[in-house]
Amino acid sequence: MSFKLSRRLSLAALLVVTLTSACVQPTPTSPGGDFPAHARTTGRPGGSITYRITAPPKTFNYLMAADEPTILVAFFLTGSRLVEFDHDKQAYVPALAENWQLGADGRTVETTLRDGLKFSDGQPLTADDVAFTLRALYDKRTGSPIYADSMLVGGKQIEATAIDARHLRLVFPEQIATPENYLSNLCVLPRHALENDLNNGTLKDAYSVTTDPQKIVTAGPYVVAASAPSEGHFTLKRNPNYWKKDASGNQLPYLEQINIVVVPDANNAMAQLQQGTIDIIDRIRPTDFAALHNSQGAVRALDLGQSLYADDLWFNQNDGAKDGKPFVAPNKLAWFRDARFRRAVSHAIDRESIATNTYQGLASPLYGFIAGGNRAWGADDLPRTEYSLDKARALLKDAGFTTKGTTDAPELYDAKGNRVEFTIIVSAENELRAKSALVIQEDLKKLGMNVQVAPIENSQLQNRIANSFDYEAVLYGSSVTEPDPSSYTDVLRSASAQHFWYPKEAKPSTDWEARIDDLTAQQAHEPDAARRRAIFHEIQAIMAEQLPLIPIVTRHIPVAANTRLGNYRPSPLPPFSLWNAEELYVRQ
Repeated sequence: MSFKLSRRLSLAALLVVTLTSACVQPTPTSPGGDFPAHARTTGRPGGSITYRITAPPKTFNYLMAADEPTILVAFFLTGSRLVEFDHDKQAYVPALAENWQLGADGRTVETTLRDGLKFSDGQPLTADDVAFTLRALYDKRTGSPIYADSMLVGGKQIEATAIDARHLRLVFPEQIATPENYLSNLCVLPRHALENDLNNGTLKDAYSVTTDPQKIVTAGPYVVAASAPSEGHFTLKRNPNYWKKDASGNQLPYLEQINIVVVPDANNAMAQLQQGTIDIIDRIRPTDFAALHNSQGAVRALDLGQSLYADDLWFNQNDGAKDGKPFVAPNKLAWFRDARFRRAVSHAIDRESIATNTYQGLASPLYGFIAGGNRAWGADDLPRTEYSLDKARALLKDAGFTTKGTTDAPELYDAKGNRVEFTIIVSAENELRAKSALVIQEDLKKLGMNVQVAPIENSQLQNRIANSFDYEAVLYGSSVTEPDPSSYTDVLRSASAQHFWYPKEAKPSTDWEARIDDLTAQQAHEPDAARRRAIFHEIQAIMAEQLPLIPIVTRHIPVAANTRLGNYRPSPLPPFSLWNAEELYVRQ
């Protein structure tokens, strides 16, 4: 997916680089001060900014969030968590919880909330609300598409007991490596506002985009002021009861209002940015970055460097069927499930060309399972399937494939005489990925593979890979928001709905998937840092050998913003420019 929320994790003690400060390219200092900012400064209250998204949020209920715009608004901007990830420090920091302690049993976490916490309606936020949120998250009638699974440990729920208003005891079903990865995934919901919905089994419908904004109670820096999904406009206003203050004791957030506007067309969005009606656009096109990068005007572009976004090619390995018809033709399924075939495809793809030409330098070739922005956990010593048609041909020959035709127009056949041909689906809305698919098509043609590229609407693509399984191959992207190994759990676990190449396996269909399942469970509760790193290294080694996901590139995060913004310190980790939204302000 272009954005995926697995469990959003990090282990602060093991992070050895500061991604943001290392990646932001230097730009001239604007008349109003540093841009981008290099340190927190005291801002001025008031004012508003406008942020562009490409599609509207689907709900304001974070439990039901499964797409990037919804996660941005419901999780990051209107939600508040027990623990936050500070992108400056690359470390977990206290949020609603002022402290937490993992007990000697490795399972019990004693948590203390800050004193005087309130929801946006002025009602107290207490340990009862935290316990309620966990109940709501796990409730089968709610059917949280992402967060319920990400808060399970070994398939079992975390137990929560409110000791008193400020003290909470969390008991995990088994030992865990670190509690922060769970505490940072828990936005606290108001029991007093939503308990009836939970009891009635209607919580999944609460806080819809058509709900009266005055009835939407939040704990985050902003509350919903207006929602006009048909017009593509959403207004957030500051939460007067937000808990956070700046270093001088001033109430945050500084901004009075954030306008979220839906502008799917990139040309239109850039025009509005230049006109000053939009203040921030994240992940601009390479052509727009080139035009703005050396600008001395009010709008500047920044390359934040390699991100946690990976573009991957994968084949549908689902051996199931619907109404007696297999999802994948048996002869093609045999190719797709052969690691030699997948490695041959990987060797034939010229990643350097895609990164340099298609992405115009705003991507880096990727050869491993972990995106290049994860320098803390990515393994550099694994074998690479570098560009080599000779190696690709040798692997195909070993797998029983033969080449016919001519040197200029080869035709590849399997051992049973079937011509090797398949279709790659790709999001029609993602111009760069669609262009990358055409490069891959031409690369594989050199091996004699007859590959078709089918751009389809993104919502249809998501449905095919997650529900109908009606596809052969797909070029798509995925990301985690924080670098810790447990962030990748949902992709790695064979039973997960986000195990892309074969979701929801009743049991691992291969020995190597079974081994990954075992290793993934081990790392989740391994307290020894060195051992945990070794476990994750083995996972990466298996993924490099088997290539169920064929890595293509790590995308950079190019952003553009108006220099009137103070405290603008964008991050290559989601939510990019708005990770510190409560600190942003408008310069005088």
